[in-house]
Amino acid sequence: MEVKLQGLTPLSLAGSRPQPSGSADLRQAAEGFESLFLTQLLKSGRAGLPGDDLLGSAGVDTARDMLDMELARSSAGRAGLGIADAIERQFAPLVKGRPE
Repeated sequence: MEVKLQGLTPLSLAGSRPQPSGSADLRQAAEGFESLFLTQLLKSGRAGLPGDDLLGSAGVDTARDMLDMELARSSAGRAGLGIADAIERQFAPLVKGRPE
């Protein structure tokens, strides 16, 4: 199931820095990957909890998944994990030679 959360703004813009237009797309893609990683990390952590809660239902699960996705999206690039930075460093030489 894929849930798209459009129009939501990050909880905090602290730590964001302006990017040159050539690397803006790369930075966005790197933060998107970090967001996916954090979402999977949160899902795996929740899967390790013992048993279902008393209010467990499809609606609660969907809301929890949406919360996890938003937390991951707003934390990507700002959480200090360095995944987005590493991806950006690795692929920057490939993007610099490409016309926009």
